[in-house]
Amino acid sequence: MADLTDTLVSRGHHVTVFASGDSKVVGELHSCHPVSLNADPELAEPEVARMLQLAEVRDRADEFDVIHNHIHSNSGCSGLPGLAGLPTPVLHTVHCFFNRDNTALFQRYREERFVAVSHHQRSTLPELNYQGVVHHGLELQRFPHRADADSDGRPFLVFLGRIRPEKGVHKAIEIAYRSGLPLKIAGRVKARDAAYFAQAVEPHLDGDHVEYLGELGFGDKTRLLAQAQATLVTSQIPEPFGLVTLESLACGTPVVALPTGATPELVQDGVTGFLRPTTPELALGAVQAAALDPAACRAAVADRFSTARMTEQYLHVYAQAAGTSAR
Repeated sequence: MADLTDTLVSRGHHVTVFASGDSKVVGELHSCHPVSLNADPELAEPEVARMLQLAEVRDRADEFDVIHNHIHSNSGCSGLPGLAGLPTPVLHTVHCFFNRDNTALFQRYREERFVAVSHHQRSTLPELNYQGVVHHGLELQRFPHRADADSDGRPFLVFLGRIRPEKGVHKAIEIAYRSGLPLKIAGRVKARDAAYFAQAVEPHLDGDHVEYLGELGFGDKTRLLAQAQATLVTSQIPEPFGLVTLESLACGTPVVALPTGATPELVQDGVTGFLRPTTPELALGAVQAAALDPAACRAAVADRFSTARMTEQYLHVYAQAAGTSAR
């Protein structure tokens, strides 16, 4: 959500971001821990740092017209009880799945103000007090254009994401073999997923047809996307959104994906990619992606998924929340 903050500040709004001390923000930064909680090996109880942060938000709540909380999985859901009951209106954008464990919490606080990141996500728990659906947006100029990307001339497919069973990298490998196109895989392997990597990915790594590049920084990641013939999105679970899909399209690279979750809201079948339910159809789509227009992929992001569009929608929701508050 850094792009949202940047755009709000550029339009004259005062924004305070409660985040780790190493965060790069344009607005005012308020931190209760010097570095990212995931990057501090000496932090035994990161939940305590999150609770302290929520306490500080509560302490300063009267300074703000609206508090915008971003809900992620597990302890990221703590913002629901942690910010309940404030006189300042609180808006919760939900970035995670609704599952068996967290649904009870969301239903307990169903009268809070929520924003879904896709219509699919909203449909999976429709009883919440939604203020709207706001798709994520991107700053298009940050992404290289496929037409300008350097390449060795050999077409290839790319899989970008966490290397874990539910993300379906094993399915991407199967699609690559069926299509006859090489596959480049990039993403983080957490310790708990090491066995999956060893069993489902490592045996296929030959440095030629299937290659693992590790976890890439933003520049290397976007260059890889821009050079690919297509990006494979093979998640085995219905994703509530899909930032990799948007980033690929922003680079002008079509997306070949299962038609599940929010993906049909992001990919226009036959124009910016192919949505197919079976592995043989996905393999054919990966080959046919070479004929799709990169400019159409990039234009879809400019028209439907820009940061400016996202910001306008959030400003509307902010005004609605502030207007209906007791203040």
